Amino acid sequence: MVEEFAAFSAAEIGADIGPVLEAMKAGGRRTLARIERNARAAGVRAETALMENFGGRVADAIVKQAKRWRADLIVMGTHGRRGVKRALLGSDAELVVRYSPVPVLLIPARRR
Repeated sequence: MVEEFAAFSAAEIGADIGPVLEAMKAGGRRTLARIERNARAAGVRAETALMENFGGRVADAIVKQAKRWRADLIVMGTHGRRGVKRALLGSDAELVVRYSPVPVLLIPARRR
């Protein structure tokens, strides 16, 4: 999912966001392909989707898609933000855990 605030912030300053969005989508497709290959190599049947969601919360779109697919599990990454950053940016992972009809496995971001 592409966070809408990143795209709209660029548009507000007059930047052409088309190339930025395309780069984000290409990166998302590569990531999903790698994850799906790794899951299949481990004997897990995985389904992935790259969605655009301008105008709604990412968490809502994830939960809606999980219901549509009748998913068994949602696996998603988390930034692990705390304090002010979490208050300002919110926590989509937390909302997915709260509203998901199925178990959610959260994978923390690697520390660099």
